[in-house]
Amino acid sequence: MLKKYYIFFGLIIIAFACNKDDANEGPFLTNGTTPYTAIEVAFVPYTSQNLIFKKAPGFTDEINVLFNERLVTENVYAWDQTFFQLGDDSYLEIEFRLRYLQTETGTADKTLAVYMPYWDNAGVVRTSIFEMPITPVGIGAGALANVVTFHPTIDLFGTIWEDVYEVEPLVETPLVEDNPENFSKIFYNTSFGLIEMDQKNGSKWVLAP
Repeated sequence: MLKKYYIFFGLIIIAFACNKDDANEGPFLTNGTTPYTAIEVAFVPYTSQNLIFKKAPGFTDEINVLFNERLVTENVYAWDQTFFQLGDDSYLEIEFRLRYLQTETGTADKTLAVYMPYWDNAGVVRTSIFEMPITPVGIGAGALANVVTFHPTIDLFGTIWEDVYEVEPLVETPLVEDNPENFSKIFYNTSFGLIEMDQKNGSKWVLAP
């Protein structure tokens, strides 16, 4: 899966080390880049609600995804951050981070990075990063074309969804940091947010109605 490493030859990621408490640090926007509008911020639809995901295809096992907080930082590293606890483990926190992805041409695209947490084989909490543009226009030729597929409609276990991003990890996980519970793919809907989480052990967790 070396194709995923090619991304880094054509762009610079502006956001690896932003935490909740460093929202006021960071460079200015590049020329021609605009702040996020209210409509664009709504690409992450969460305000305070908890989520329930059920394991396909039986839909008997479930995971509660509990809302923690949402921070409007207005920083190029993390313009907006939303946090959820994954299941009963307070150490596992999903983050949805609106940010800017700067390419070698000097342009900066508005993107959403989703950090999916898991315990590695050594008992260390890790995250896999999934990144997508907040608009599907030109996605096939964009910097994230190798890891993102946009579906105008898609059938996921009998439910038809519209406007869905199918996203693979931004980078491959080193074997020493991996675990079967690590995430291999996510599906993101422009109205409902995260709608499916796939793990390397074959588990597929689907958003409950």
